[in-house]
Amino acid sequence: MKLGTGEQARIEAAVAAAETRTSAEFALVLAEVADGYEAWPALWAALLALLAGGALSLIEPGLPATHLFGTQVAVLVVAGLVLHLPRMRPLLAPPSLRREAAARLARLQFAAVVQRRTADRIGVLLFVSLAEHHIEILVDRAIGERIPEKAWNVVVEKFAASLREGKLADGYIDAVGRCAALLEKDFPILSGDTDELPNRVTFI
Repeated sequence: MKLGTGEQARIEAAVAAAETRTSAEFALVLAEVADGYEAWPALWAALLALLAGGALSLIEPGLPATHLFGTQVAVLVVAGLVLHLPRMRPLLAPPSLRREAAARLARLQFAAVVQRRTADRIGVLLFVSLAEHHIEILVDRAIGERIPEKAWNVVVEKFAASLREGKLADGYIDAVGRCAALLEKDFPILSGDTDELPNRVTFI
């Protein structure tokens, strides 16, 4: 799932509009995948090779060891190549590990592009990792002191629904608008407000 030039422009316009309603600053990050998951293809390929060898020995008890070994090697090589494809690797890791990887990357991005990047500690990160279907909203200190974490849950749920429908740009736009609605009362736009964070989506 990619963002076209037109979609990028729509998102940037939505961020600019949101920042006329609140002094909070938005950063948007889109990751293709949160981790390389390099070990999982080898583990699954080895397991499939063992299972293939076991099944074959049950079906053909008298099969020579060389044939059995050759079958296992073939399964190991083919499965290893197929499972190592970039789109396959995330699917092999347990869901809990995928969530941990995405959450870890979200926090690294928050530290890199939002935390202490605004004068009044009023930055908001909208983070999406596509492979893990992970969406997270992280806020800087001043916002966290005023708005409880659970307030962002509805925004994340709506965004997740858009992502499931393949509407990534619409999800970002709707989420930015909903965040602005949550922020504008406690963090109204101020005279002389400056744009401290880029409005574009950052790809990693």
